[in-house]
Parts: sequence; structure tokens; C-alpha cells
Amino acid sequence: MSVGSLARRIVSQSPLPIRRLASTLQIGATSGWGVYGCQLALRLASRGIPLVPVGPCEWNSLHPAHRAALAGTQAIQQQFERDLNQRLQGGGRPHFNFEGDVLFCLANDLVGPELPFTIRGTRNIGTVFLEDPRLSPQAVAGGKTFHKIIAGSTWNGQVLRKYALDNVAVVLQGIDPQWFGPGARQGKWKDHFVIFSGGKLEYRKGQDLVVAATRAFARRHPQTLLVFAWNNPWPQSMNEIDRAGLVEGTPQAHSDGRIDFAGWLARNGVEHFVDLGLPLNWQMPELIREADVALFPNRAEGGTNLVAMECMACGVPTILSANTGHLDIISDEICYQLHNQGPVRATPWYPSVEGWGESSVEEMEEALERVYADRAQAALRGAAAAAAMRRFSWENQIDQQLREINQA
Repeated sequence: MSVGSLARRIVSQSPLPIRRLASTLQIGATSGWGVYGCQLALRLASRGIPLVPVGPCEWNSLHPAHRAALAGTQAIQQQFERDLNQRLQGGGRPHFNFEGDVLFCLANDLVGPELPFTIRGTRNIGTVFLEDPRLSPQAVAGGKTFHKIIAGSTWNGQVLRKYALDNVAVVLQGIDPQWFGPGARQGKWKDHFVIFSGGKLEYRKGQDLVVAATRAFARRHPQTLLVFAWNNPWPQSMNEIDRAGLVEGTPQAHSDGRIDFAGWLARNGVEHFVDLGLPLNWQMPELIREADVALFPNRAEGGTNLVAMECMACGVPTILSANTGHLDIISDEICYQLHNQGPVRATPWYPSVEGWGESSVEEMEEALERVYADRAQAALRGAAAAAAMRRFSWENQIDQQLREINQA
């Protein structure tokens, strides 16, 4: 059975007169893009909408319940791979004309993933998370060929419109309230004051700021424990983490993929820490809930920062830098804002940092002290954050995205 006939059979079984959708998004539980793609697939499957995944899929990483719900989607993706392999045997780079809409995931300069084929649909939609605010003339010209570009933050929408791209809508990421919500702590690190930090280690994410603030805070509070999930599959992007002068050196990356965070932290004066490695997304809630506070002094986020949203959804008091995509989810009622945002030093990896923000280590220390000194107030703020994040369920956000596609 071909991809087209299988997708049409699903349409015939659907009570909704809706189009087919192909997507280059990943599907998996090891990255933000993968979570996004998984949640898109789940929502479409629940509504009887056939999705043809043409990007990489990590089916084995999914929660068993999610994998079961996506059995039909996986069958479509496997059929697509068979069709693609047959075309690749003929040589060249195959092109697919898809009878339906195609959703392309886009990154800096509106570049999509490297695929061994091209595909165009009846309507072509981009979904984008930019950290680099510059667009080349080629990117602008390519952007105008999309029927719509869905930006992951208000900041990204502003960047795109500055280049006269008027086919832009903003739809924020979501959280899964079935998993990410307040819950009982297991007391895994009960004798410590736990600071959680998440996101792949790199200059943009600001883990050097986390280290500097944690080191200073721990001098006053020796029971401080830094718990982190910093694994980075692109270790070359870690090389600038010491550029701001707050830390010494870069974690060593081994040939087997392991990263020596322990040696790097010890060299930089952080004595007590736990490296969570690379937990799957659905394994994170029980770990996040063990934290007393989550700290995100990120210099830039093209989206809203999915890990930060998940921490807030779990009711963990969260400290956020007031810049870029974070601005869509922060207020003094639901988090602790880092208002002091200075200029950011450009680097070879990030030569354009317009709109980014450099958080103050002193303000980070003050925010940590506020959480430490007034746990009751911090808990209230965490509860308010959890209530606010429920409005950003993936179901709501994906439905908003589908409305934007329908209006393209």
C-alpha cells in the first residue's frame, strides 16, 4: 500500500473533512524538536488527521502509550521510507509532490534539515525557531515562498517581520499536562537545596552563568546541589562557554559521546552536583519536581524554552532571564525575572546577538536567596506558574497551529 492510499484510507475513516499533512519535524523524546513533532502527531492522530512524517523518527524513545497511539502514523512513515528508498535506487535526489500541506521545520536563516529528497505540497508552511536574528537575502526570498511561517515566539515574529515577511504568525510551544504538573516530591535529594538547570550546554543557554551563580550561592549555603541535564550531541557548540570570562575552559567530550561535566565543574569550583545525562522527555517530571528552584539565565531563546515551561508546569519556582522568547511566558506573579539584561559579547559561533541579553550574576544570586529565604512565597509563585502553563497544553497549541495552517 502506498503512502497516499494509506493516508486516504485514514481520511475516509475520519469524521472530519480535513486535509492531509506531511511534516519534516522529528518525532522522538530526546530533543525539543522531537517532542514538538511527537505532540503534533498525537494531536493529529486523535482527530483522525493523517500525518506523513518525512523527518527522522525515534519511535523507540517514545513512551509506550504514545507509541501505541501513533502506530498508524509509524506505518505511514515506514511506507514513505520504502517509497523513498525505491526512488533513491534510481539515482539523484527524488522530489515528492504531496497532495496536501507540508510543514517544514526551520532554523537559523530559515534553513531546514538536510534531507535526501525534496518535497512540496499544495500549501507549504514553515515553523521556525531562530536564535540568529540575521536573515540573508536568499533566506528572505525563500521565506516569501511559504504560504505561512509560524514563529515560536513573539521575538521571532518581530525578527521575521523586520525583513518584510508578512506571512508570519506566532504560536508558542506547549506542555503535556498529563505528565508535567505539580506532584509529590520523592525526597531524592532531601538534605540539599536543589538548583535545576536544563538544556544542552552552550554559550547561548548560559550554563556558565549558572555555574558562576551556583558557585557564589553555595559559599553561603553549603547544602546547595546543582542538578542538571546538559548533554549536547554537538560538542563543538560547547567551545565558547568560557567566552564571557565566568568559567574556565570547556567540558571535555569523549569519542563515545560522554562529556566530562564532573571535571569541568570541579575545575570551576562547584563541588556538589548530579548529572542526569540525557533523560527522555517523559522521564523528566519526577526529576524536575525534586528541585527547589530552576534557573534559566539563557542569553537567547528562539522559542519559549520548553524545559523552562515544563519546570513551571511542575510548580517549581523558576528564575528566567527577561529576553527574547522568555518574554512570552514571564511575569512577576509566576516566576522570578532577571530584569538586568546587558549586552552580549558576540562569538564566532554566534556572530549576531542583536536582541540577546546578558544576565547579572548578582541578580541571579539575589533571586536564589529570595527562593531560599521564603519557601512559602516561592511555592505560591510556583503554583501560579503551574496554573498558567495549563493554558499552554500541547492540544491547545497544536490546535492553534492547525488553525493558522487552515488560514494560510
